[in-house]
Amino acid sequence: MTQAALILVRHGRPKIDPDTPATGWPLCPEGREAVERLAERLLAYAPTRIVASPEPKATETAEIIAVRLGLKVELDAGLHEHKRQHRAFGTEQEFRDSVAAVFARPAEAVHGGETAHEAAERIAAALAKHDGQPLVAVTHGTVLSLYLAERLGCDAHDLWRSLHMPDAFVLDAEGGLIERIS
Repeated sequence: MTQAALILVRHGRPKIDPDTPATGWPLCPEGREAVERLAERLLAYAPTRIVASPEPKATETAEIIAVRLGLKVELDAGLHEHKRQHRAFGTEQEFRDSVAAVFARPAEAVHGGETAHEAAERIAAALAKHDGQPLVAVTHGTVLSLYLAERLGCDAHDLWRSLHMPDAFVLDAEGGLIERIS
């Protein structure tokens, strides 16, 4: 088996509360169960460190994985989701349209906050400062898609639309995909 260097994880399914900003959502019970199943599959790669976005859904995902792997979670604000503070979640379709606009205009701060390019640079810088291989990094769908699209040569929006909660991408030291675990 090829040696894993980075295991990039999208958080589990959150409990959506329209009265709370998405940055404060915890995992729902089904999301926690799915993360537990994912953690079992990550054992084969023997990760040495785990780092996560400070948002509750990502932190909870990392904590579930860390317990199974016998690791301690480190938080890194650089792994947070794409900043789009002028955009509420809305309906599912409104959310999907909102994210599509981010991918369609990557050099523009579509919803305030940061551009897609800035978000991709931020997550790459955050990941680059962590040692330990393989490293598990728990983050969010948009920034994960932006980061992987650059490395894998795929369309970020297509990748985002295919994501599960949770989802994991195991990469080698050159950034090549070893396995996707959904």
